[in-house]
Amino acid sequence: MRALFNRYHQSIALHLLLVIFGFYFLVAVLVTVVQLYKEYENTKTEFYEEIQTLPATFGKGISDSVWTYNQELLESILQGMYNLPIVVGVKIQSSDQKMDLQIGAVLDEQNQVKYYDSKGQPTEQKLFGLGSKSLFSHEFPIHYQGPAFNNDIYLGKVIIYSNDQLVFERVKYGFFLILINSLIKTFALWFIIYFFIKKYLGRPLEEFTHKIRQQNTQSPQPIDLSVHWTDKNELLILKDSYNQMIQRLKDHQHELLELNQALDEKVKARTHDLELAKESAERLAYSDPLTQLNNRRAFFDYGQRLLSLTLRQQNSLSLIMLDIDKFKKLNDTFGHALGDQALKALADTLKENLRSTDIIGRLGGEEFAVLLPNTGEVDAIKIAQNLREKISQIELKQGQSSIKFTASLGVVERTRADSNIDSLLAQADKALYASKNQGRNRVTSYSEIATSPTQ
Repeated sequence: MRALFNRYHQSIALHLLLVIFGFYFLVAVLVTVVQLYKEYENTKTEFYEEIQTLPATFGKGISDSVWTYNQELLESILQGMYNLPIVVGVKIQSSDQKMDLQIGAVLDEQNQVKYYDSKGQPTEQKLFGLGSKSLFSHEFPIHYQGPAFNNDIYLGKVIIYSNDQLVFERVKYGFFLILINSLIKTFALWFIIYFFIKKYLGRPLEEFTHKIRQQNTQSPQPIDLSVHWTDKNELLILKDSYNQMIQRLKDHQHELLELNQALDEKVKARTHDLELAKESAERLAYSDPLTQLNNRRAFFDYGQRLLSLTLRQQNSLSLIMLDIDKFKKLNDTFGHALGDQALKALADTLKENLRSTDIIGRLGGEEFAVLLPNTGEVDAIKIAQNLREKISQIELKQGQSSIKFTASLGVVERTRADSNIDSLLAQADKALYASKNQGRNRVTSYSEIATSPTQ
């Protein structure tokens, strides 16, 4: 089985044959099903036509027996109808319900199949098999015609039942012939197609494959095929195309070397581009995505370098630390979107009112810090006061509402003992929280609280 499976995948001829056979088999099955269905429908129509002839034969006798209340005669007539090969049940429904009678398989008022014996008594199921419970019926009225009456007297109706099982029994021989015919045609066509595909496609392809496998990969040579059944065909075209390809491969070896050299140059250029992209990514890693300011990492890196430079040059350096007053309440009241809008507006205000040499960073949440090179405490306090006023003038819009906020600031000037950013931030943070404790929207310098008696 595995060998056949591998051969199927390796042989285009067998693959093509099975595909053709598969599609033909599907079409044959569909056509056969249609033929069988039409045969069934035609036979069922014939059943209806035969059943519709029964009233002419039995109608008069049934009418007389019902009119005369002759139960024995009625049972005999219905038994005769029931014995017909196209009938599985008969039901009489008289107008006065006195002569109601049913024999065989009939449908009750709930369309359920019930079974009755020759005396009209309920009995166990007698019909089994496919279609035995699929009843179909034909009914006709019964009238009494007598010389004493001007008009026919309605006596009731007769319902004759048949089922699909009887239809199947009649058409099963035709079904068998149709199936045998379809199978014979299918397998005959399969063997014919197999012979021609194998001869005119399979063997030449095997020869072609064998000669290609024998080729020297370092120095392939043109090949020839012994196909003589036509002057020009797809296999010969394929062979010629293969030989042309071999020739082109030899002609293009030099071009391939040049292409490799060009590819090396492109790799070098792409490597350079990747290095630039890496530098750009590193720059992005130092940027706060919301405010486009330096993030905490960048602020510490740049700040430490600036601090070291001012220590060597003995220049002054101040740091401002600020955050938005009651920012959590602003977020909870108006939503995080407006909170983000407030952070971006504050960042823009810092960029607009500070020098290009100043280092601005967002340390996290609503906390910001500014390093002011060559700036003493007095000037830093003035800058902080200006920033505080500018921030208090910011207006945010939410619908028809105008929303303002304030910020508290802490200022510290570097001393000789301050050798890192952490110590400066810690001092500025104390000054900032002093502004918070004194009512917010204030600027406090670290020198104020450092000399305070409570410190």
